[in-house]
Amino acid sequence: MASSQTLTTLFIISLVSFCYAASGQFKLPKPRAIHLLIRKNEITLQYYTTFESGNSQVPTTIDALIDLGAPSVWFDCTTYVSSSYKRASCGSNRCKKAQGLSYIGCNSTPRPGCSNNTCGIFVYNLARDYSSIQELGEDTMQVYSTDGEYILFTYNVPKFQFACSDSAAVERLPGDHTKGLVGLSRTEISLPSQISSYFKLAKKFAVCLPSSSEHVFGDIFIGGGPYYMPIREDQSLSLVTTPLIVNPNGTARIQSEGDLSNQYFINVKNIEVSGKSVAFSPSLLSFDNNGVGGTKISTTTPYTILHSSIYKPLVKDFVKEASLNNIKRVKYVAPFGACFDPKTAPNTITGPAIPNIDLVLEGSTVRMRLYGANSMVKAKNNVICLAFIDGGSEPTTSVVLGGHQLENYLLEFDLTVSTLGLSSSVLLWNCSNNRKF
Repeated sequence: MASSQTLTTLFIISLVSFCYAASGQFKLPKPRAIHLLIRKNEITLQYYTTFESGNSQVPTTIDALIDLGAPSVWFDCTTYVSSSYKRASCGSNRCKKAQGLSYIGCNSTPRPGCSNNTCGIFVYNLARDYSSIQELGEDTMQVYSTDGEYILFTYNVPKFQFACSDSAAVERLPGDHTKGLVGLSRTEISLPSQISSYFKLAKKFAVCLPSSSEHVFGDIFIGGGPYYMPIREDQSLSLVTTPLIVNPNGTARIQSEGDLSNQYFINVKNIEVSGKSVAFSPSLLSFDNNGVGGTKISTTTPYTILHSSIYKPLVKDFVKEASLNNIKRVKYVAPFGACFDPKTAPNTITGPAIPNIDLVLEGSTVRMRLYGANSMVKAKNNVICLAFIDGGSEPTTSVVLGGHQLENYLLEFDLTVSTLGLSSSVLLWNCSNNRKF
């Protein structure tokens, strides 16, 4: 069952659309963009969204984990009831579009998720490191339009494709009442790809991850800006851009060998602490012939993970700069390697007053500056730690940018020109804290 907060939010949005409909005959305009809210689970440090699927009169409300690199949308269909649900038969065009498998069957009573001669696709539960083949189906999804400031109308997306999974696939999936997953990758059946295609919107989407679950939401925009953060300040006008890099070899768990990666990589050229370059081999920031190396953006990795040869000099330089600012180092708290006394790093509007860390990106003067709120984390009472983790000496990806570092930045993924648009920190306004319903 959905949380009371989820139901309240959906009720408010639905009420707005109902009021317009009740005023008489009203033809919905073509949406400029589609919006979904993002919430953060403070225990699992994962982000999730909420949508409705099925019969428009009595739709099913689904809380779903957000995975930037996942190829599809899937959720538990054990109790899913909808007269408009249709399975995708094996060999059908929809099955081919989803790169589905030839055949799966089911010996139980037919229902959504249990049919014979059905197209199957892989789903992956990262919490259990568990992959399985589940039934590909389609149904009507309900979404909400936005002008970048207000949430406007309710729209139906018919024939939205998703995997209708069994209960085992969602077991221990992190989140609040989470029963599925929303993939945002480059594939044709990801959430942004299907919605952009149906409404003929620009092939771009943007995310802003919230730093807290305390009455604060984040955003998914599908179709482009404007993005008002705060109200009346359009962040789309000030984005700096860097290329999205395609890994020549797929590294995802459920991707076929030899396929190009559908995940999102960028070219980090250098890392600086207080304006000084961290010394490590630049070859680590490029892909080798097997697709190993580079920098990936991840919404499911809580903290940025670095190759040991990057992590160790970063910590060394950071500790040195912190000591020059009289910030006292204390015993580390696993999994973090450098921790400090917060009393010696006074809190500011951008977090603890510590040395800035800059990710220098490809492009003229493009960099992502991490202030204290994004580079430090409270590990326990009276201890704050550098929020980076040692990924060992043989990781598949040298740098995995995690959620904590991405929070309160607007990231726009333009799939037409293959660029990432990056805002300055919107920490002072907490993503959609000012969004109007």
